[in-house]
Amino acid sequence: MHEESGPSWGMRGLRKWLGTAPETRDELLKLVQDSRRFLEPDTVAMLEGVLDLPATKIREVMTQRPAMVSLQEDDQLIDILPVLVESAHSRFPVFSVEQPDNVVGILLAKDLLPFLLNPGQSTHVHALMRQPLFVPESARSDQVLRMLKNTQTHIAIVVDEYGSTAGLVTLEDILEEIVGEIEDEHDTADAESDYIVPDQDPQTTNTRLVQALTPIEYFNNMLNTNFPDDEVETMGGLLLQEIGLVSDLQGQTVTIDQWQFTILKADARSIQLIQAVRQ
Repeated sequence: MHEESGPSWGMRGLRKWLGTAPETRDELLKLVQDSRRFLEPDTVAMLEGVLDLPATKIREVMTQRPAMVSLQEDDQLIDILPVLVESAHSRFPVFSVEQPDNVVGILLAKDLLPFLLNPGQSTHVHALMRQPLFVPESARSDQVLRMLKNTQTHIAIVVDEYGSTAGLVTLEDILEEIVGEIEDEHDTADAESDYIVPDQDPQTTNTRLVQALTPIEYFNNMLNTNFPDDEVETMGGLLLQEIGLVSDLQGQTVTIDQWQFTILKADARSIQLIQAVRQ
């Protein structure tokens, strides 16, 4: 039986594919999409994510201010330990006392280790916070990724055109635009206790943060509502049904019955976090 000694059809096709020289971003994107014949789906998805990154503004990726877990510079460390433990974050934005809209530092959880060895010591957050990195909300995601890499920083504060804090973005947020959702040991959105939590922003009242995967039935039972779940099952699905097709989900607001819903975090395909306010 004769065995073909030359390259396989797949390898010949791959070499021909690699020999094509795209001249525009659209041609390059089409080339990547055509590569599904040769590459694993996950690899193609990551390549598409890399190509989409320059077109993604950081406002589309960031965690908006109402969803931020933050501190104030005059907080005593002993008083904020429960907040740090419950949130399980490793970095916390610190707001100014005199200018509540401005972030003046970043507190790293690892910087608290010496304090834990001497819990009787009275220390303010201000004494341990580090200099924050600021980026405009109009910045491209690839530019911010480069800034985080060059400064060896994992978090940046996003400011609006007036210089006020609009939100924050982490290195993980941007990487998830490339590789998809990164689940770690603290990602517990599947737990019912995390579906609906009070908004920690002191400027808001009667407001809750709702995971988009929250079942409508669970929301109805917890908050005494009567939203239908015959066509969609989750709160994210309910909002998508109401809003319809839009180019930018994040920041969209919709009122259903006596509730106002604002999408705090979303990508081009799905909603992640919702702010719900009973009116």
